Amino acid sequence: MVEVDYNKKNLERCMCISCPVQMDSVCANGRRLKLLDTLNNMNEGDMMPEPSHIAGIYCAIGKATCGDLDPEKMCQCTKCPVFKENNLTTGYYCNLGIED
Repeated sequence: MVEVDYNKKNLERCMCISCPVQMDSVCANGRRLKLLDTLNNMNEGDMMPEPSHIAGIYCAIGKATCGDLDPEKMCQCTKCPVFKENNLTTGYYCNLGIED
């Protein structure tokens, strides 16, 4: 199993917040705004946000807790630098969870 680090660098490069799967999700949109605000105000050494409060980096934290995502839309995991750097092999982490 590949372990992706849950850190600020990966959060900043994560493409989940702009993924079509999440675009129409009321839940993910609210979390996206909170995440962007957190990243803008986060200093080195600050605590990372609680994983269940963000809409992203599912390859590190596991399945999305938002129930209104649309997995019928095109996933963009394979375009993500976090996905590529960690040699991940599946997509839709928001829906399927961390790969085994």
